[in-house]
Amino acid sequence: MDYVCIVNPSNYKVNLSGYFLTDFEGYLKLKGTIAPHEKLYVAENKSSFLKFFGFLPTWEYDELKFNGTFSLANAGDEVAIWKDNSVVDIVTYGNSNYHGYGWHGSSINITQGHILRRIGTVDTNTSEDWTNYHRIGQSDFSEISEKSNIEIFTYPDDYEELFRFVKNAKRELCMEFYTFSSEKFENEIEEKLKEGVQVKILLEGSPVGGISEGEKRAVENIYEHGGEIYFMENDNGRHNRYSFVHSKFIVRDNSSLLISTENPDEKSISPCGNRGFGVIVRDEKVAEYALRVFHDDIKEVQDIVKYGGWFHVGEEENMPIEVRDREFKPINLTSPISLVLAPDYSLQKFDEFVSSERRIDVEALYIKDYALNKIYPKSRRILVQYPQDGYSMKEFNGEKELINILHGKALIGNSSVFVGSINFCYYSLTKNRELSIIVHSQKAVNYFEKIMNVDWEQKEKLLALLKVHVSKSIVVDMRNSTGEVSEYRIYMDNKLIYQGHGGFVKISATPGRHLIKGEIVDKNGNTDEVSAEIYVPHNESFDIRIFLFFIIFAVFLYKVWKDHG
Repeated sequence: MDYVCIVNPSNYKVNLSGYFLTDFEGYLKLKGTIAPHEKLYVAENKSSFLKFFGFLPTWEYDELKFNGTFSLANAGDEVAIWKDNSVVDIVTYGNSNYHGYGWHGSSINITQGHILRRIGTVDTNTSEDWTNYHRIGQSDFSEISEKSNIEIFTYPDDYEELFRFVKNAKRELCMEFYTFSSEKFENEIEEKLKEGVQVKILLEGSPVGGISEGEKRAVENIYEHGGEIYFMENDNGRHNRYSFVHSKFIVRDNSSLLISTENPDEKSISPCGNRGFGVIVRDEKVAEYALRVFHDDIKEVQDIVKYGGWFHVGEEENMPIEVRDREFKPINLTSPISLVLAPDYSLQKFDEFVSSERRIDVEALYIKDYALNKIYPKSRRILVQYPQDGYSMKEFNGEKELINILHGKALIGNSSVFVGSINFCYYSLTKNRELSIIVHSQKAVNYFEKIMNVDWEQKEKLLALLKVHVSKSIVVDMRNSTGEVSEYRIYMDNKLIYQGHGGFVKISATPGRHLIKGEIVDKNGNTDEVSAEIYVPHNESFDIRIFLFFIIFAVFLYKVWKDHG
């Protein structure tokens, strides 16, 4: 599975006549031309290359063989581009003892299954120009930066933005998530499929803890409605390109991109779900870029399995409706943005972001190892769900805001914000498929700081929570509202039906739609309210009394007929 990729970083076409690839034991004579920014692949074996990359290389070694035997030794070797009896570019690895022109210092360590990849066009002729963490088969996308119209929103306050984004699809939805178990999101996808929208979804095939029953149900139902679902597997001896598909993004109609910190799971996207963040980019160029990433991820290579309807799922649960008052609203702005694609170039973009900001606030699930050492000297506040021992961090307490956990991943600099699926550790930056975004805007910084100020203070506040369960009767529960509540008031269709200190009531209601509103009052007369629209279905259960009535009536008619001939 040896191969070499040659890149033309210039803006002009180069004639390859006179150029050679060499390991100083064999020479491969290059031919033709290489266009601006084009990549040409030279592989030892075409079929092996196709198996790992999903496309054919430009040439095999044997097609270019000129002199000697070109073969990259596992223990160590050199790879050079040679022209006119001189080295144009060279890299050395392993136990290579090359000390000639074009290379200074030690060679690069590399392990089986990994590749060496240039960090850019700066050439110091040392190992500092190269990365060694990429695996065979991983994509090699260039960076993208644009000035785009964007919307920024926060979970759980504006989790409905995710549904609105999907609802506006006209032609196609391409989605990539770590996990997916939200019945409500599943229903929205099924509605789009009924409208003729094409839906493709890539999911992680081996999430920690396994695939949940909720995800199996969602996948099977979407498949039955005509959706295409793919899993990236990393077991059964397959070569996996990425440790996990951990990205969370949606491309809509090849024109808009939604990048999220949250998976569409029951506990993540709900009124009392996770604290997370989302960014919608309304830019065709950016959306097309993300779509190319998606198609590269689902291409026909050995770690991709297309779902074929093998999950056996049970009945869906009748989940209660939860509603809480929201504190933050989305903002819209036009700003320079940069995507951060892991593992392609995420480490470099992360380092650039940290270097460019004077101070950084962290609001994230966690931060550790590589990222922590980079950020800690510049950090003002670090708010995380899981603190690292030995460092000054504050643990997030979602109970005071009726929030599940802090699951977002945001770095708030003095001029830009780094946010998306990437967790702040070396593993996430270098081994997973991830997608984040850097927003270069003071308005974005202010927005995230406003959220962090509230989350950091963690003050007890008056916040109404309305939980409604619809079965044979309507059960309304407000007992998990926060603050020093002295009285609860519950309304149905604008009529007061409960007032007291318990905050719990059962209601009989006619079939159809009803508006339930809950209000809480503290001892100082301060109030907070929240409402939800519910639907009470018609009771279709069979009443045995009706059956007995018809039996008795039939017997009566029979006797009348018998008696009167």
